[in-house]
Amino acid sequence: MIKSIHCRYFKRFADQTFDLSPLTLLAGPNNSGKSTLLHAIMVWNLALQKWLERRGPDSKSKAKERTGVPITRQEFTAIPLPSMDQLWTDTYTALKKDELGDGQKLGAPRVMSITLHGEDNGHAWEFGFEIRHSGPEQIHVKPREGDLANLATVQRTVSIVYVPPFSGVSVNETRHDRPYQDMLLGQGKAGEIIRNLLLSVSENEDHTRWTELSDLIETIFRVRLKKPRYGGSPYIACDYLKGIPEGTGAGGLPVLDISTAGTGFHQVLLILGFLFSRQSSLILLDEPDAHLHVILQKQVYDRLRSICLRQQGQLVLATHAEVFIDDTDPSQIVSFFDHPHRLLTDIDRARVREALKRITSLDLLLAEKSDGILYVEGHTDFNLLKAWARVLKHESLRWFESVAYWHDNHGRDPKEAKRHFFALRGIRANMRGVLLLDGDNRNLPDREVKADGLEVLRWERYEAESYLLHPAALARFAASKAGGELFALQASDQAMNYLRGKMPPDVFQNPLSDNGGYLEGLRASKTLLPDLFAHVKLDVPKSDYFLIAETMQAEELPPEVRLKLDAIWSVLRRVG
Repeated sequence: MIKSIHCRYFKRFADQTFDLSPLTLLAGPNNSGKSTLLHAIMVWNLALQKWLERRGPDSKSKAKERTGVPITRQEFTAIPLPSMDQLWTDTYTALKKDELGDGQKLGAPRVMSITLHGEDNGHAWEFGFEIRHSGPEQIHVKPREGDLANLATVQRTVSIVYVPPFSGVSVNETRHDRPYQDMLLGQGKAGEIIRNLLLSVSENEDHTRWTELSDLIETIFRVRLKKPRYGGSPYIACDYLKGIPEGTGAGGLPVLDISTAGTGFHQVLLILGFLFSRQSSLILLDEPDAHLHVILQKQVYDRLRSICLRQQGQLVLATHAEVFIDDTDPSQIVSFFDHPHRLLTDIDRARVREALKRITSLDLLLAEKSDGILYVEGHTDFNLLKAWARVLKHESLRWFESVAYWHDNHGRDPKEAKRHFFALRGIRANMRGVLLLDGDNRNLPDREVKADGLEVLRWERYEAESYLLHPAALARFAASKAGGELFALQASDQAMNYLRGKMPPDVFQNPLSDNGGYLEGLRASKTLLPDLFAHVKLDVPKSDYFLIAETMQAEELPPEVRLKLDAIWSVLRRVG
C-alpha cells in the first residue's frame, strides 16, 4: 500500500507531503490542488514506465542504471501540457535566490522530485524520481540515489490506474491499443475510449468481470447493457436496451447506442470500465461524482468501495460531493481548504461540507421523487440496513437501491428528525416517515418523538452495530480483509479467540439470543468492534462497518433485523 507521497517543485506543491490510507477522499474547492495530487502520482507512474522501458532490468540497455531517460511532450501521456515548464512550481525550472543551497549558483536546475512511500508486509519502502527540465518539449527522469534497491518491490506491488474527469462520448470509436488509449487520456479525452474499455472487459478470460459490470449497470440504471461487438466494421458497436427484458432477447425494447444515453450513464460506464479492465493496486478517480445525480452518487460510492475491498485496491478520490464526504470517516478525508490537511473530527468534516456549499436543494429534489423518508442516527445505520436488506433478499431492497430518501439524524436526539419531518410536511402534505432509534433511546417517552405521519421504531439492542456481533461473521470478515490464505487464516483465528475471551460464553455460543441483556447494554461501535480490529491489526473505521454486514449470512442475523425491515417497508413500500 502507498502510505504517502512527497512532492517538491511539482506545480503548486513546492514542498508537500500527503498521507494516504486505503481510502482517501480529497475535498476542496475548484483549483485547490486535488487533481494536482492525482497528476503527481501519474507523472511518477509515467516516469517509472519510461525508465523501466529504457533502463530497467528487461530493457537490455547497457547504460548505467542511474542514467536519466528523456520523455518528450508527445509521449508525455500523464496529463495534457502545452509546455514542459508547466510541471514546475510557478513554471520556474531554475533555482531562485532564496532556494540556493551550499555551492549552488543562481540559475542552477530546479530539480523536481516525486517520491512514493509504501509498505509491503510490514516492510517500509520508498521510490522517487528526480525530474530535470530539458526545454519546452522534453524532460529527463531518473530514480533517486539508493531507491533502486526497492525496484523489485515496486514492480511487484504497485500498479496504478487513473480515471480522469469525464469528457463527451464519440459517436464512432475504433479499436485502439493501450499506448494510444493512454495518449487520448493524456489529452483529456477519456470519453473516446469507453467502448475500448468495455470491449476489453467483455473479452477478458475472467467472464465474471463482464457479468458483474453489466449487472451493476442494470441495478443502477434499470437498463440491459449488451456485449460490445467488433468486426465487420471499423468501429466498436456498444448498445443497450432501454429497459430489462424478461428473457434473453430484446423483448421488443429499443436498442440504443451508448452515445444516446445521459452523461451520468457515461460517467458510470467509464468508471466501471476502468475498474474491471485495468485492475490495479491504486485507483485514482478525479471527480467521479461530476456528472452524477445526487441520488446516484451514494450508490456509485458504495459500489466503488465494495469493489476495491474485494480487489484489495487502494482508492483515492478527488470530489466535491457532499454525499461522499458525509459517508466517509474524517480520518480518510484530506481537505484542500487553506492548505492540504487531513481531518481529525466530525466537526472538521462538517466544516468542509459547509464550506463546499454544494447541493443546497437536496431535500427539495428528493421530496419530489419520494413520498416517504427514513430517519436513522447516522450514515452507518443506513448502510447497515441496506446491506442487511441485500443479505436477506428483502423487498425493501427495491427502495434502498432506488430513491432511498433518508436523513441523517446526527445522533440520538429525535428532535432533529421531528423538525426536519415537520418542514417536509410543509412541502408535501402526504409525506410519510420512519424514525429508527437505537436501543439506548428506549426510555424516551413516546410523546417526545411522535409526530403525525412519522412511525417510530427502536432497536432492542443498544445500537444497530450490535447486530454485527456474530463471531463467525466477524471472523470471516477479518479473513477477507487480511489478504492471502495464510494471513486470512491467522486473522480469522485471532478474531475468534479474542471474541471468545471478551463475550459471555452463552452469547458467544448463541449470538442470536441474549438472555442476559449483554447486547442491550453494550455499545459495540465504541468498545468491542474497534478493540477487535485493533487486536487483529486491521484498519476498519466505523463508516466501513457496512462491509461487515455485506459478508454476513441470512442465518447469522437475529429475527429482529427482518422485522425492522418489514416495518420500514410497510411504510415506504409505495415509494419503492
